[in-house]
Amino acid sequence: MDKPRDQTLTFQPESDAPVTVDVAPPSAPTSTRYVEDRIIGRGGMGTVTLVRDENVGRMVALKQLNVERRDDAASLARFSREARLQGQLEHPAIVPVYDVGVLPDGSPFFTMKRVRGQSLAEILRAQRAGEPTKFSRRKLLTALSQLASAVHYAHERGVVHRDIKPSNIMLGSYGEVYLLDWGVAKLAGEGAEHDDDGGRIESPDNIHTGLGGVIGTVSTMAPEQAIGAAVDAQTDVYALGAVLFEMLTLEPLHPAGAFDEVVAAIAKGVEARPSVRRPDVEVPPELEALCVSATHLFPGDRLPSALALSEALDAYLDGDRDQELRLQSARRHAEEARARAAAVLGDGDAAPAGEASGARTGALREVGRALALDPGNQDALATLVRLLTTPPRTPPPEVAREQEAEAMFHVKRGGLGAAIVYGYITLNAFVTWYLGVHDLQIFLTAHALWFLAFGFGVITFFRPSYLTLIASALFGMTTCVYTTAVYSPLLPLVPALLVAHATLFGFVRPPGLRRLVLTFATVAWAVAVYGASLGILPETVRFVGGDIVLHSPVISLDAHKIPTYVFASVLAMILAPGVFVGRLRSAFERTDAEMRLLAWQLRQLVTDRSGDEA
Repeated sequence: MDKPRDQTLTFQPESDAPVTVDVAPPSAPTSTRYVEDRIIGRGGMGTVTLVRDENVGRMVALKQLNVERRDDAASLARFSREARLQGQLEHPAIVPVYDVGVLPDGSPFFTMKRVRGQSLAEILRAQRAGEPTKFSRRKLLTALSQLASAVHYAHERGVVHRDIKPSNIMLGSYGEVYLLDWGVAKLAGEGAEHDDDGGRIESPDNIHTGLGGVIGTVSTMAPEQAIGAAVDAQTDVYALGAVLFEMLTLEPLHPAGAFDEVVAAIAKGVEARPSVRRPDVEVPPELEALCVSATHLFPGDRLPSALALSEALDAYLDGDRDQELRLQSARRHAEEARARAAAVLGDGDAAPAGEASGARTGALREVGRALALDPGNQDALATLVRLLTTPPRTPPPEVAREQEAEAMFHVKRGGLGAAIVYGYITLNAFVTWYLGVHDLQIFLTAHALWFLAFGFGVITFFRPSYLTLIASALFGMTTCVYTTAVYSPLLPLVPALLVAHATLFGFVRPPGLRRLVLTFATVAWAVAVYGASLGILPETVRFVGGDIVLHSPVISLDAHKIPTYVFASVLAMILAPGVFVGRLRSAFERTDAEMRLLAWQLRQLVTDRSGDEA
């Protein structure tokens, strides 16, 4: 018994043979298979009717030759040629032909798939008018890529469309793309006798087609086509580039005007850079380069094929899809940043007192992620500006540590300043001795106290601490009070010393210490003035009649020496606080200017479309 042989199905590859057409029209009349519904299009050559195919039970488009052309052999041949040519181009973007025949009234016809949707011309017209459409730039570019692939398929079969234009491109609601009207297509090897368009004069967009041996539409016509020279696949590449240009700029590649003027302009070459023709429209540089390379004046300089155009569009769209994903992710991060910032800042202009640094950090990190994905995200930039221009009331721990380190640096500098000032006053003992000292004990005690204040200043410089700095200030003001026994409280030297202490040490950072300094200065001045009445200090002031008599039990108040000494001493105490406060004022103004400039620069990150600050 023989074993059964394996049953194997072998699929042969599809033939790549070029398209050939038999121009003889069919002679056998068709029965009443098609029931007319309504006319959906009419042209110089034929009429398209929506009919019901009773055999299959579906609606199809039936194109029949117009009555006035039925006796014209050339029209019959062209009509038959169009049906058979289109029928042999089996591609999803080319409307399939179902049937070819003759109606009972003798009119040749062929039926095609019923195509639903909008022409690209209608879509671009709506976009020019500012009307909303469901076709984004990405969708239109995707459709053009599919269309270019179909054109390349036709080129491989030896067919050049010759009339690619927006009105011949149909886009369906479910992603369908169709290239219509193959009536003027050119077959490889055909002669000029097939270029007589048989009366096709007006195209749907009212631009001349097939006039005087020139076949095509001037809005997308290649230069070699415009001057009636031989056409090939590069001619369709040019037309596809012209359609791409119009998609991007919403204006035709070629200028409007009289037929002869437009053809002359096409023959010279047109500017195909959208950035030059429409600088107000944002066109990616990759697409601009594609427009230029597809529409060069000479065919040999253009893209090598329609497939190359399709692949270039796909490559851009792949990157564009990645960009869209990045933009979507950036929008999510920006929304999260805005929500976190609202929780941190509230509705007011200042941050809540209890704001947690972690919440602000989270908002800033979301802003950073959004801007990393999309540097131009206005929502994220606005949130960033709001966060940066509304500082937290309670600084984060890191900032607090930095502030403390900066404060200790200034405490160190304050200790150095105190050491210099108190060292200078201590050395002033020599000048005081020159005036003449009567009570050595009080003199030495006063300058010993000055020396202690100097010592605490030195310690503060080497070991910065608020405690040692304030100790230096307290010893200094205590010495001011004790100096009353030497100079009298009403001699300008004592109040000037107290004013200098209150001013300079009043700049310490902790508010509690500032209040302590002012309180101690007030007490010191009170003791200096009323110390003699309380028996704490020796009497140095007497009021005799209308005169004030100052008397020092320690030094001689020589009428010739003391004015110069007091002037020089008080002048030093006037200048020292003035210079110090002036430097602080300059530092404040620099910081204020820097902050205002920083805020201004941040506001420039967020502008509205008119350029005004948002």
